[in-house]
Amino acid sequence: MTILNCAPLEFSPEGIPYSSQFDDIYHSRGGGLAQAREVFMAGNGLPQAWQGRTHFTVLETGFGQGLSFLATWQAWKADPARSQRLHFVSVEQYPFRRDDLALLHAHYPEIAAFSAELCAAWPWLTEGIHRIELAEGRVILTLVLGNASQWLPELQLAADAIYLDGFAPDKNPGLWCPAIYRQLRRLAHDQTTLATYTVAGHVRRGLADAGFAVERIQGFAGKRQMLRGQSAQGPRWRSSLRQEAPARSAVIVGAGMAGASAAWQLARRGWEVSVLEAGDTIAGGSSGNHVGLMHPTFSRDDNLQARLTRAGCEQTLQALALLEHAGTPVAHGRPGHLQIAKTPEQDALFAEIAAELQLPGELAHHLDQQTGSQLSGQGISAGGLFYKASCWIHPPGLCTALLHHPGITVHTGCRVAGMKREDGVWLLSGDAGEILTRSETVILANATAAAQLCPQAGLPLTDSRRVVTRIAASRLDAPEYALSGPGYLTPGYQGLRCAGAAEVRDGDVAAAARKNLQELRKLLPRIVLDDDMIYDWRDCSRPASPDRLPLIGQLPAPHAQTGPAHQLWQLARLPGLYGALGFGSRGLTWAILAGDLLGCLLNGEPLPLERKLLDAVDPGRFALRQFRKQA
Repeated sequence: MTILNCAPLEFSPEGIPYSSQFDDIYHSRGGGLAQAREVFMAGNGLPQAWQGRTHFTVLETGFGQGLSFLATWQAWKADPARSQRLHFVSVEQYPFRRDDLALLHAHYPEIAAFSAELCAAWPWLTEGIHRIELAEGRVILTLVLGNASQWLPELQLAADAIYLDGFAPDKNPGLWCPAIYRQLRRLAHDQTTLATYTVAGHVRRGLADAGFAVERIQGFAGKRQMLRGQSAQGPRWRSSLRQEAPARSAVIVGAGMAGASAAWQLARRGWEVSVLEAGDTIAGGSSGNHVGLMHPTFSRDDNLQARLTRAGCEQTLQALALLEHAGTPVAHGRPGHLQIAKTPEQDALFAEIAAELQLPGELAHHLDQQTGSQLSGQGISAGGLFYKASCWIHPPGLCTALLHHPGITVHTGCRVAGMKREDGVWLLSGDAGEILTRSETVILANATAAAQLCPQAGLPLTDSRRVVTRIAASRLDAPEYALSGPGYLTPGYQGLRCAGAAEVRDGDVAAAARKNLQELRKLLPRIVLDDDMIYDWRDCSRPASPDRLPLIGQLPAPHAQTGPAHQLWQLARLPGLYGALGFGSRGLTWAILAGDLLGCLLNGEPLPLERKLLDAVDPGRFALRQFRKQA
């Protein structure tokens, strides 16, 4: 994980925001908002271009102060004919800190409300993709923090308009080069427009070589000319994202966190969704636990799981705020989470990770054993990482809130026993072979049952049977925040705390429930625990994949493969069939993110993850590995 160097707050002698690193001002003397409206918006034919659209996507090559984004958002909100959703994807290597951003925006009182909402949602300033939902989820800022030359190739989207911005070409040549222009064309479609303030000859020629037709037009604020362009030839790589979904309805199998999140994310996009649940109630599996925990993870090499977990945490925390604003709050809390090291070696590793990654305090920090014991009021077994960016959540409440959307219909007691595809439509049948429903688009979110329901996809899912023990909170002399290490202990909710999650061996559930107390003693050696303190317990299965990463996306069809398969895009797929599966112990972390990814795939919107993570969660990755072995 890379912590970025933030832009310092500097001003030119004229009072214009300035960068000493690039020896350039952030906007022209005509003003940042005016430049955004006259150069980038007017140059791309906005607001007319987004009118009547389901969604509209802007791609920008320099977020800076965020004024172009705020001006675009303001104009979008004021337009009664606006698109249903506005995506704004912007790359920035040197972001401003939240407080500095607010100070810069204070010079523009007309955008005060927009600035306040943006600053309140300002993300962790770590390298990578940060998805920020604003205007109750109708405006989505995808802020890509890092070097544009490294991150543009990681994006998957189809831009409708491009704001080619950044410090002047002679000040920041790395942003104005053929490699950047080719990536912009890759991320465009055949009707994409483009605008920039510069008319430098090498910029014009580079854009033309990349596939844009450009022209010089009247400039802004004393500049004689600016540049406007549009797609002129097809890109070598075409986005697989659908620009507009032809049929906006779907059936989802499973009403746990995975299915509820997918349903919610599609319903928010205007889809009609039917959810089929085999149980008599929703959240019947691991999604029915009393309390669950969520926190980001970190590794020295910033591995795939750590990056995916941080992305999921950000999305889940945003979803909780959106649900509360919509009048369907979910019981949750953020008292913190202490992960106690299992060994002295792990404690040393935690300390090294915190130091090497320079973890911001808003994310996590290392506590030695003495400090942790003082904080907890108990003697803890070792030092560890204290996660501030953590949360406990009531999973059944989350599922209920997600499924409350008017675009979702839930059918409980409706077990899908079979499925087949006829005439471009999936037919889902019950135990007696009767047709339950039919749909062009189906999402399997029914844990390991998906492997039996769709054996042709070859999904390598396994179950691990686990037990969660509930203990009366009043009986425990333990800190109020969450604890984990050997086992875990949640904060209290409705007078109960959960300890878990021991594996069931030889079918002895009661023994697993007692083992949770034994593991708790390893976390807090001084704690007094008796088996009669157990209120009750609950056992359920955790579905997982061999690499402990989820399966999110279109399902593969290995049996239908006719040609070579060396890359994921070469795999044969089951048309209209998707999965949200294999979350293991990270359902709360990954469910919302999975739903958003599926919503974007099906709706043709910018994807919320970089290409490496998209490949890492692709359900076809296991089939691809087999084909590669056979090659």
